[in-house]
Amino acid sequence: MRSWDFDLSKRCEHVRPTQCLQLLGFSCGNEDIDTFFHLEVSDYETELMAKTYAFTDPERGNRVVSVFSLSNDSIKTDTLTNQVRNRLQRSIPNAKRKHSYPAVLLGQLGVDIRYRGFGVGTQTLQYVMKWMTHPDNKTGCRFLVVDALNVDAVLKFYTDNGFAYLYPSEDCERDARRIQESRLRTRTMYCDLRLWLLRQTAGLSGKNITE
Repeated sequence: MRSWDFDLSKRCEHVRPTQCLQLLGFSCGNEDIDTFFHLEVSDYETELMAKTYAFTDPERGNRVVSVFSLSNDSIKTDTLTNQVRNRLQRSIPNAKRKHSYPAVLLGQLGVDIRYRGFGVGTQTLQYVMKWMTHPDNKTGCRFLVVDALNVDAVLKFYTDNGFAYLYPSEDCERDARRIQESRLRTRTMYCDLRLWLLRQTAGLSGKNITE
């Protein structure tokens, strides 16, 4: 199968993990992410700290294709440099600018190793973005935030999908988060969903949207 033939929304079902018996068979190849989805999902759900969702493949016995968790979050501007704060607020009217903006944290995202190369990660991420900007969404959500693994391929995946670094450098992020380790395990990244939505609309109409 070619990557452009795999349509996640048409081929797969969007389910909650309580409806999915195959979650223990899921593996994205990262031990920390696999452990979270195998062992920790239930505790996070019980403590109301995250909700987890999966896409399953009915053609393969409801095998898990991708899985992700979401939590409420916010971006607080008082920890940001002036440059980042200005970039973050550039598209927000002055009257609406605040010290804290509503966000959703994409806590974990994994694609089963058997479905690599089919664009599943990007399609899953696009699904989350559409979901958070849908008119029926029950809460305001200006930004989608992720603590991306500090690995070149992962960071490129998010930048290719419209995310930017919340802090311009590891040193800056280390200071803001008060972390002592010499190399950060994750980098905080964000996507402005308002701009993303405008670009999607502009793409359909042929217009050009810039910040």
